[in-house]
Amino acid sequence: MTDDIQASKHSILIRFWKEHLPFYITAFLLTAATSAFYLFARHSGSNSAWLGLPLDDGWIHLVYARSLAEQGWFYYNPGIPEAGMSSPLWVLLLALGHKLFSPLGVPPQWFAKGLSLFFSLGVPLATYHLARQIRLTTKWAWFAGLLSIIEPNLAYGNVAGMEVSLFIFLTFVALWLAHRHHYLPTGILLALGLLTRAEGILNIFLVGIAALMPVYLKRRELSLLTKEEFKIGLKIFLPALFLGVAWAFYNHSVNGHWLPNSYFVKHNFALGGFNLENLGNVLAGYVGHLAMFHGWVLPVTLLLLGAGVWSLIHSKQFLAAAPIALIPLLQLYAFSINIKVVAGETPWTYFTRRYMDFLLPFTILLVTLGAAFLWEQVSRLQRRWIMLSAPLVALALAALFGWNIIQSHVYMVEQYSWNTDNVEQVNVVMGRWIGENIPAGATIGVTDAGAMRYWSRSDQVIIDFLGLNCAACMGRPLEELITEFQPGYLVVFRPALNGSFGYEELHSIQARRNTILGGNELVAVKRKP
Repeated sequence: MTDDIQASKHSILIRFWKEHLPFYITAFLLTAATSAFYLFARHSGSNSAWLGLPLDDGWIHLVYARSLAEQGWFYYNPGIPEAGMSSPLWVLLLALGHKLFSPLGVPPQWFAKGLSLFFSLGVPLATYHLARQIRLTTKWAWFAGLLSIIEPNLAYGNVAGMEVSLFIFLTFVALWLAHRHHYLPTGILLALGLLTRAEGILNIFLVGIAALMPVYLKRRELSLLTKEEFKIGLKIFLPALFLGVAWAFYNHSVNGHWLPNSYFVKHNFALGGFNLENLGNVLAGYVGHLAMFHGWVLPVTLLLLGAGVWSLIHSKQFLAAAPIALIPLLQLYAFSINIKVVAGETPWTYFTRRYMDFLLPFTILLVTLGAAFLWEQVSRLQRRWIMLSAPLVALALAALFGWNIIQSHVYMVEQYSWNTDNVEQVNVVMGRWIGENIPAGATIGVTDAGAMRYWSRSDQVIIDFLGLNCAACMGRPLEELITEFQPGYLVVFRPALNGSFGYEELHSIQARRNTILGGNELVAVKRKP
């Protein structure tokens, strides 16, 4: 009997690999090729795309990761805990990378970029399997999986050294497991998603409700909570409750609030609970630069999205699959009441886009569902002229969409090259200059707090005047902070200097072409005697 069971398992494993291995290989090769396109870009004239990170926030995570690996806790300045990490799970993984690779001489930004690339390899696999789970055929699952690789925003994020790909991967695998009624691992992955991004709590809520509704609707007697409902709820919500409360208590012990510093620094409380104007600005601003919504492709994408949602609503597994349509809507709403977006003025750089890029794989799944649904409806018409014209129309639309993808990649690669050049040649270089030229024990006020903390000396005190890594600085003007902390040195972008602080200029670095920084020129000044 045991031999039969082993033979059966072996047979299932062989069938699994025969069925899915071709996609796995294709996805790996295409992801590697697309990522290389970004990593080896030299639009800036330097190799910063290979060496650097496209956002200073990546260095903030590396600061906490190094302190966790070397000192055992989440410090910004050595020995001083802070709530500046918006993604504690990402910090934990980076700390592991620091332990493993730093002794080998691997630069910290390399294992950050490598980690985001590692999870980006899992995104198309999770997309492919989730597509299969919601009853898409193999060819349409291939389409969804490969589209998640070549989408330019996602391709950019693959090598950005940030947590976007991890958040997508955890969410999609959790959705796949929930469809298969494996609720405890679903709950664990969703809880890890919460530790990756705080807005993951919205995903937990939707997936939990979707899992409970089919059981709830089968009730035959009055009960406050049935045993089956209690078990499902416990499996999905308890891991998130445990990890979320632990993170909340850590934040509260450091900054007096249940959320990390970044929420209070970046959240625009004036937006209220619902701001229709800002929601419209978010949609127009973000969607306007996406290849899937650009130019003549826009009405086609909207048609496919509508058809995808329609087919999902009318499918037998609507309740289980509902989070695919609802999660992006809820996340979009959450973004719209947090970040103020001004039409025509807010730059949609990676600094802003990374909060929205999580929605793209959901859009891809819905577009694929719509395409499959419409193709099936057309095929049922059994008209010869339709049989002859439909493939030509589909090929023409694919060519148009492909051209948009290529154009978007060209733009994104150039941005990636210059963004990494900005951070590497300005922030990193200034951080090293601080470590080499400002004396030990000095207190330095900064407004870009990642690379300058990482590369300065550990015996120098860096105060993040933006408040991301300084709870006492949150929401306060620069002049007030300078008066209170009396730093011996400032390193800020030139517009912040108004000549009234009593400082003399020591050093400055100017971006050759600023595409991501808060200013064109970073200036180091010293307090006058």
